[in-house]
Amino acid sequence: MKRTIAIFALMGLMVMILFGANQALLFAKPPVATTDTMVTAKELYESGQFIQAAQAYQQLADQGFADSVLFFNLGNAFFKQGDYGRAILNYRRAEQLAPRDEDIAANLELARARAIDQFEEIVTEPETTATGGNFISRLAQVTQPWLTLNELAMITLGVWFLFVALAIVFSSTGRGSRWREALQYGLIGTSVVLIIGVAALGSRLYAKNVNAEGVIVAGEIDVTSGPGSQYSQEFSLHSGTEVKLIEQRENWTRLAIPGSELQGWIPAGAVEAISG
Repeated sequence: MKRTIAIFALMGLMVMILFGANQALLFAKPPVATTDTMVTAKELYESGQFIQAAQAYQQLADQGFADSVLFFNLGNAFFKQGDYGRAILNYRRAEQLAPRDEDIAANLELARARAIDQFEEIVTEPETTATGGNFISRLAQVTQPWLTLNELAMITLGVWFLFVALAIVFSSTGRGSRWREALQYGLIGTSVVLIIGVAALGSRLYAKNVNAEGVIVAGEIDVTSGPGSQYSQEFSLHSGTEVKLIEQRENWTRLAIPGSELQGWIPAGAVEAISG
């Protein structure tokens, strides 16, 4: 029993380390006073000056202010200009901070419908879903529409504290106690939830920091077979296409189209990562 408690104590420590790492990334750029700029940007937007409004909102984003309302308004300003790539980019950023917001979801779908490139989703074959990597990926996709990264971390940390508390009570309860069996079931249940939470949190952090996503912001860009204009053109992408970012080499970025085998290289400035 002591060994089990020690294992889950280490898992809890890992949760706290993951949560602390994410918080360090989140607050790497401290927020600034934004009230006046937000008011000015809103007035510009309401008066139909969408370019100026986008510039004002973008100034706050560049200064490190991360807020779902800011990104939502910035996405709206770009949408009004017909810049669906940057609209989708900022709606996706807003979605990460407020995944249950219906207005963000509705505007994101509207902007996606305006994008030129519409790739059909390819369903994963059943036999591949049993692999560990695929399970972790699907776990992250399940939690993403409902919980922010910080909410998931706090819930997982709370489950860990509950497990430790139950373990302490269980170890101090005599074998003949009528509560011992109930505590044992409680420990089993919380341990399962804790394992799932740690797996989901780790996969979300991996997706955010390693398996990054991006949006094409150039009007139209040729995708080449290598990192340079001397390589052959494979296909073209347009503003608003959502992609997976694989690697960057100097001023070129290698990307892949989700759900397909299409991949290639484009100039780095033609795409922006959703998680900055």
